[in-house]
Amino acid sequence: MSQESDVVCLGGGVAGEAIAIGLQDSGLTLAVVERELVGGECPYWGCVPSKTLLRSSETLSEAGRARALAASRVEWNVDFPKVSARARWMARNLDDSKPAAAMEATGATLFRGDGTLTDLRTVAVGNEQLIARRAVVIANGSSAAIPPFPGLDVVDFWTSRQAVIPGELPVSLAILGGGAIGVELGQAFARLGCRVTVIEAGLALLGLEEPEAGVALRHHLEADGMMLAIGDPCVAVERPMTGPSRERSAIVVRLKSGAVVRADRLLVATGRIPNVEGVARGSRRRSAAG
Repeated sequence: MSQESDVVCLGGGVAGEAIAIGLQDSGLTLAVVERELVGGECPYWGCVPSKTLLRSSETLSEAGRARALAASRVEWNVDFPKVSARARWMARNLDDSKPAAAMEATGATLFRGDGTLTDLRTVAVGNEQLIARRAVVIANGSSAAIPPFPGLDVVDFWTSRQAVIPGELPVSLAILGGGAIGVELGQAFARLGCRVTVIEAGLALLGLEEPEAGVALRHHLEADGMMLAIGDPCVAVERPMTGPSRERSAIVVRLKSGAVVRADRLLVATGRIPNVEGVARGSRRRSAAG
C-alpha cells in the first residue's frame, strides 16, 4: 500500500517532534516513522533517567556531608529499588502513549516500525510505502558504539540503556569509557555504594570537553571512591571460570599495561554511532538495482 505525504520523517525523537510542531497548521502533511518510542533516547534511556540517578545519589552524598557541617548523627540505608523505581517513573515507565498522542494531535500520522529509504522520496515500513512529495527527513538518532574488544561478544554487559534504569545495584562496576556518559553514571553508582572503576583509553577524562574539565573533576571523582584507569586501554574482556561452570555476571577486563580489573558488571560507554541501517539498506538496494 502506498500513502503520500508532503514530508516523511524517519525518526520520532526530538527532531521528529519538532518537525511535527513546526508543520502544524502549515497546510503540509507529515508522516513520522518510529521503531521504538516517540520522544527518542533522552526521555527514556538518556538525560532524564541518568540525571535522576545522579540526583538520588547526590542526596545521599549531601546527607553524608551533614555529619561534618550540621549534624552529630546521620544514618541511612540505600533503598535501591526505590532509586530504580524513581528513574523508571521519570522515564515515563517506557510508555510513549502521551507523546505519541501529542504528535498525532499536530496532524502528523505516526507509523510504527523500521523504516527503510528505498529511494530519494520513498520510505518502506512493513507493507506500507510512504511517498514524500516534498522531502524525506532523516532523524534516526544514535545507538551505543560497541568496540570490537576480544571477548566482549561473549559476555553480558550493560550499555547506558541498562545502566540508567537498572534492576540491580552491583557490588562492583567496571566502565569502559571516561566520557560524559561513563563519568556521570560512574559517579552515580559510586555514591550509591558501588565500587566503580572507569577505564579510559585516552590520556584524559572527558576527552571531548575542555582539557581543564577532566583535571578539575578527577579529584572529586576519586573522593567519591571511584578508581580511574586513564591512558590504559582495554585489550580483552573475559568471563572467569569457577569450577565446572561460569559465573553469570563476573567480568574480567584486561588492560594494555597488564593490569586486571574485576567487576560484577561491565558498562560499555565508548561513545555513540548514528542509526543509519534503514538508509544504508536502501542505498545498497538502489545500487544493486542500478
